[in-house]
Amino acid sequence: MEFIQKRDRLVLTTIAQSGPNGIDFTTLIASLTPYLTRESIQKSIENLFIKGDIISVNTGSGEVRYIASKTVRDAMISLEIQKYKIAEYVKELSSKKDEIIQLQDKNKQLEELKNIVSKGLILISLSLMNLYSSPMPELTIPEFIESMQPLSEVLSKLSKVVDVKLNKEDVENILKIVEKYRGVKDYELLKQLIEKGEESSSK
Repeated sequence: MEFIQKRDRLVLTTIAQSGPNGIDFTTLIASLTPYLTRESIQKSIENLFIKGDIISVNTGSGEVRYIASKTVRDAMISLEIQKYKIAEYVKELSSKKDEIIQLQDKNKQLEELKNIVSKGLILISLSLMNLYSSPMPELTIPEFIESMQPLSEVLSKLSKVVDVKLNKEDVENILKIVEKYRGVKDYELLKQLIEKGEESSSK
């Protein structure tokens, strides 16, 4: 599996976020020109159209609208659900942090900190697994990894304090389920993705 390049992902997610009615060319260009040239946007539209990730519709009034395929929109639903879970965890982490700081017992403080950090690492791994099993992981996984960078930085600092790692046995057992139904190749790829996610949270 090869991830979709950043430029095409930016164009595709912008179109997908416009929903089933799509987005007209003028609005699309206006939305993306702060990041991409007009020529780059047109090239991405061509690539995505050829792959079947988007369709173009002529409204009859000379306006062309671009609509993401249902598969792409389903993939975006999966992505948004995982991002929502991460956002909820960040809220919990923020509130728990203040509670933990107030604890007088240092051992209890470290134990609580370890629990909340472990929960975050497990959540990230499970999110990657869910996205890998959902439509278009080549789109959603790199988008998810980019979106969780701020959280990874926070967990990285906290992990150094409590020296917490993912439960290798739990991860391996879940990966074996993937291997059973998807084969060794998918097992190895997902294992690499999880290890990469853990490394980025431990640096």
